[in-house]
Amino acid sequence: MFLVFCGFVLSAGAQQKAISGTVTSSIAGEGAMPGVSVSVQGTTIGIVTDINGKYTLAVPENTTTLVFSYIGMKKQEVEIGNRSIIDIILEPDVMGLDEVIVTAFGVSREKKAVGYAVQDVKDDVIQRAGNTDLAGAMQGKISGVDIKPSSGMPGASSQIVIRGARSFTGNNAPLYVVDGMPIASGSDFQSGSGGSYTTGGQGVTGSDISNRAVDINPADIESINILKGQAAAALYGIRASNGVVVITTKSGRNNVVGKPVISISHTSAFSEVSRTPDYQTTYAQGLYGSYVPTASSSWGPKIVDLPDDPTYGGNSNGHPGEFYVPQLAQGMVEDAWVTPQVFNNWDRYFRTGYSATNNVNISQASAEGNFALGLSQTSQSGIALASGMNRWNGKASAERKFGKNFSSGFNANFSKTDIDKLPTANDAALAGVLGAPVSYNLKDYPYFIPGDPYTDIYYRGGSWDNPYWAAEHTVFNEKTDRFFGNGYANYIFKLSGNMSLKIRYQLGADSYTTNFKDVFEYGHAASTGIIDNYGISSFTVNQLITANYDWTMSNGLTINAMIGNEFDQGSQKVYSQHGEDFNFGGWAHIKNANLVTADESYWQNRTFGTFGSLSAQWKSLLFLTGTGRYDIVSTMPTNNRSFFYPSIALSFVVSELNAVKNLEWISFAKLRLSYAEVGQAGAYIQNYYTTPTGQNYGGGWFNGFPVQYPIDGVSSYIPNNVQYDPNLVPQNTKSYEIGGELKFFQNRLGIDYTYSRQNVVDQIFSVPLSGSTGIRALLMNGGKVHTLSHEIILYITPVLLKDFQWDMNFNFSKIDNYVDELAEGVESIFIGGFVTP
Repeated sequence: MFLVFCGFVLSAGAQQKAISGTVTSSIAGEGAMPGVSVSVQGTTIGIVTDINGKYTLAVPENTTTLVFSYIGMKKQEVEIGNRSIIDIILEPDVMGLDEVIVTAFGVSREKKAVGYAVQDVKDDVIQRAGNTDLAGAMQGKISGVDIKPSSGMPGASSQIVIRGARSFTGNNAPLYVVDGMPIASGSDFQSGSGGSYTTGGQGVTGSDISNRAVDINPADIESINILKGQAAAALYGIRASNGVVVITTKSGRNNVVGKPVISISHTSAFSEVSRTPDYQTTYAQGLYGSYVPTASSSWGPKIVDLPDDPTYGGNSNGHPGEFYVPQLAQGMVEDAWVTPQVFNNWDRYFRTGYSATNNVNISQASAEGNFALGLSQTSQSGIALASGMNRWNGKASAERKFGKNFSSGFNANFSKTDIDKLPTANDAALAGVLGAPVSYNLKDYPYFIPGDPYTDIYYRGGSWDNPYWAAEHTVFNEKTDRFFGNGYANYIFKLSGNMSLKIRYQLGADSYTTNFKDVFEYGHAASTGIIDNYGISSFTVNQLITANYDWTMSNGLTINAMIGNEFDQGSQKVYSQHGEDFNFGGWAHIKNANLVTADESYWQNRTFGTFGSLSAQWKSLLFLTGTGRYDIVSTMPTNNRSFFYPSIALSFVVSELNAVKNLEWISFAKLRLSYAEVGQAGAYIQNYYTTPTGQNYGGGWFNGFPVQYPIDGVSSYIPNNVQYDPNLVPQNTKSYEIGGELKFFQNRLGIDYTYSRQNVVDQIFSVPLSGSTGIRALLMNGGKVHTLSHEIILYITPVLLKDFQWDMNFNFSKIDNYVDELAEGVESIFIGGFVTP
């Protein structure tokens, strides 16, 4: 990794002349255009037009060309000659033929040239909703992409699936690439795993684990390109079987050349529970028509009849019209007799969530380069008690040209995240709120015994925690410090007037440390408490070398060829501490636990890939691209570590045909077709021995480990309860895609349709084994699936005026997943629960 210091020099000639004029739009009714950039080609000298579209610019005497540019209009380069007044009419870029998208390895291509579906989201759309997380910023804006947040809590994980799931129990998340650097975006642990890196959680305890996409600040993003199909992502190889999310951050590159641009923004957002369950309000807490003050159900008498209860009713006990609440007596309330009422415990528990984000960004562009610096702070309080998030983000990027051929730069991102969440499933605080009888005042009744804060008071008996007590005595916290970025250098060889060769070297890193703390305080579930401290330190280095060759021929044929090599190596160190049986309450620390176990592990993985692509373009009419990648990965058995994946894509721009060009009502028409193969490696581990833990004893209703080793100084080791097939091969996806795009009436109406099919073979998952084998499951290839996807994008501009434009965009997706085959003898797949099938 290297950093490049970028300087910016402003210069002016000794002799100058003034150029003035007016810039107008060719669109009827728009007239003069304010805010148009007018600059001297190849310099930092520039200005923008005033409110009347007028400009006056002092330029050096030897200036030859002015550049006029405006978003949504075609850029014009105008020779000055002997003129001092230059009036310009800008034409709209209505056909979008020059729109550029970022594809694999940061290669920019015209959107019309790609033979697969690509959809992007710009920064104005991202920031419009004020989301604090990336997944929320993309939700509903991209066809064929299913984004499901696990909850509405701050820092909640989100599941992003492109064109349907391809794995039963494995990874279905896309690869994230930020400024050319592939980064980690998933969760390092499963909920309920207790910090175990090798065993999945059962999903019946613990808390939601944030995925690392939460570290990305949406305010830093300039654009997001979604490479949906395998043909789009094939060059990334074995990591990209689920698609790629290509993120480009703000760099100042697109600024108007000249003065620095300083941006300061604040976003506030409020959140509330979207709906309340439809509760019955007739019957009170109890069972079989009788009032039972420790029952979790509402099958008691009618609420209005509570004063008539023979045991707790006040009509026969000197308190007419009232009934006795034992929990009030436990809380030492002077009068434990109350009048029957109906309480909306759900709405009364939740609060109005609030998030605030403050951003400061400074950037500048010059003829020699550009830079950007940014700082952001986000604080968020959730709608549920004891939930919230604080995040700091810092960003720096710069690029500098050194002469005509050489350039270099860097991108650096830092984040510091602190998230508090609630336990889920069996230990979920919200479950107690959801099921609270409407006759019980959950919010106002005491939730602990005065003088004994570690004995809670609740409407139900047994080992359950009052949600208000849990908010003060249960901790599920995760803290992450993260850095990711890269440095790069480019050199362009001008081989001739129509041939060039670009060499790029890039070195990047992604490093983060996350520490988790899960605490059920002394008194939890009428017991003495549990603590889990665990975490991960991850470091990944990525090296990329590419060579791009471009050749434009006189007969309208353009050839582009690329070859490259990528080296990616990661290491993860994982630790866990488990403690039980606190001596006393108030000090939730591992040193206060009487039973303590600890574990740590270290993992490494490496991928070495060689790839290439060849593209041909003929007269902006036909575009054909073929790619291939050969990967060698370390996470597979020795004999099955190398794989080759090809792709081919065709784009036919029908609107370039003379017969179609003459149709004024058609602005653009394109057909596309592609085929690709790409795989997904498994996490193969040589079979090993381990000390028995709670997961080896079945059940699931107990907390902690029922047997602690060593016993009397003697430890125990058994084969790991998941074994790995030495003949494991990578999961393979073959993808077929066909689609088309039509634009009408100068881009005022457009539709894009894509049909795709993915055939996935050699599914990798844990196949359950009989208990008599002593092994819970065997990780092996065990099935086939296929997905069918229909995607429609419709965009309309019903109103287009000089000072007002109304755009409407609609996305529709229909995705079907089918299981075609399971391994012999497998009738079900374990997803989560207390015991395996």
